[in-house]
Amino acid sequence: MIPFEKQNQKAYLLLLRIEIVLRECLSRSFQSKFGQRWQKQLPGDLLTKIKKSQEEENKPQFNFIRLGPLYYLTFAELLKLLRHPGGASVAEKLGGDYFLKQLENLFAPRNALCHSRPVSSVGLLTVETLYAQMETALSVEEFARLVSKPDAGLPQEEAASVLIPALKNILRELPNLPSSFSIPEVFETATVQFWWADNSLAGFNCSTVEAAIARIIEYNELPAGVGCAGTRQRFIEQRNMSTGVQQAIVELEKV
Repeated sequence: MIPFEKQNQKAYLLLLRIEIVLRECLSRSFQSKFGQRWQKQLPGDLLTKIKKSQEEENKPQFNFIRLGPLYYLTFAELLKLLRHPGGASVAEKLGGDYFLKQLENLFAPRNALCHSRPVSSVGLLTVETLYAQMETALSVEEFARLVSKPDAGLPQEEAASVLIPALKNILRELPNLPSSFSIPEVFETATVQFWWADNSLAGFNCSTVEAAIARIIEYNELPAGVGCAGTRQRFIEQRNMSTGVQQAIVELEKV
């Protein structure tokens, strides 16, 4: 056995859990503050990096298990997000400026692990102390829950299972000319998944679904009230809404 193997293994396990919890807390914080399209609120350089990394992982020969967008960022970039308005609440909950300074102390033990060098006893103690502080701030139960369920994004099958019945209901209601149709929130979530940009990964033609939803959104923006039924009927006929929705359903059923 390598002389420092056990010590490094313990440090690695704790660091792995610390980083997963930070990524999960940050993604939840950004989503709470900015909604389903929270990724667009990330600093431009980080967003560009995430998209480029996702494109690399789309190469099928690597067979990556794809996790959420923040898993493409380095530890230093996570610290940057903890100082961003979208992640400031996470830093505050975990201990504020004092906690951020402690996080910076993890660079030395992390670098040792990454370069197969021994983590010092002081370095391991630093990791253990921060780990315990995070467990206390979040509760042991919440910490364990975040570790056990890292963000793997929205699977195509799950998105389709919600969108198909919703679109079928819209198709049934079209003749009744309602003032508006409900669009499932899952659509917004689906459009920011790594697979949405590539039909071969999605398993269906995403643009067909987008076109159908776009028509529905336009319909919802039409005037509503007495005397507006004719306007809605003409829109449905001129924009071939029935056909568009049917085509979207057919595509989603391919998943």
